Amino acid sequence: MLKERTQTQQADILAQYLRDDNLHEAKNREGSTLRKILLGLASEWLNFRSKINEVYNEYNPKTTTKMIEEWERFVGIPDNCIPVASTIEQRRLNVLLKLAGINATTEKQFKNVASILGYNIEVSNGVSTSTFPLTLPFLLISEASAPFTIVITLPSSIQPNGFALTFPFTLTSQQPAILDCLFNKLKPANTQLFFRYSNAL
Repeated sequence: MLKERTQTQQADILAQYLRDDNLHEAKNREGSTLRKILLGLASEWLNFRSKINEVYNEYNPKTTTKMIEEWERFVGIPDNCIPVASTIEQRRLNVLLKLAGINATTEKQFKNVASILGYNIEVSNGVSTSTFPLTLPFLLISEASAPFTIVITLPSSIQPNGFALTFPFTLTSQQPAILDCLFNKLKPANTQLFFRYSNAL
C-alpha cells in the first residue's frame, strides 16, 4: 500500500526530477507558472496513487468492499455451510474462513479455521482410552486406525446443555454447527471426525 502524500509533497518530489538550472529555477517558487504546473501534475499523481491503494484494498479480502461478491464467487459462497452474510464485516470473515480451509490437512490448518470463528481448539489423532473421568463420545478405536481419526477438542464453556444431573464424564451430543459442517467438508474422505469438550482449554 502506498503512503499518503499531500499535493505539495508530491509537487516537491516531481520538482526533484527537474534540473537546478536557470530554465527550472522557479520549480519551488510559490505562484510561479512552473510551480503551478507541478502542483497540477501532483494532483493527478495523487489520484493515481489513490486508485492503486483502492485496488490493493479491494484485492485484500480483509478490507474489500466493492469486490466482495467476486471474492465470494471465487471461494464458493454461498454453500451448504456458509450462506451470504448480512454485513460486510461478516462477509469478509466468511471469505477468510473459506480461504483458510482450502486444502486444510494439518493440525495447524484446522486450528486456523477454528480461530477465525473465535474458537480455541485442539486437534489430535484419536486413540483408545480407559482413563476416568471419561469424555463422550468414547473413542473405541485402535492405535493402528488413529491416523484416520481426527479429534476436535473444544473448551467446555461452549458445551451445549445436556442433562441436569452431574456425571463423572462429559456428555457431548452436539458441536458448533459451523465447525461440524466445515470440518466434515475439509477432512480427508477416509477420516472419522469426533468432537469433545475439555476444561483444560
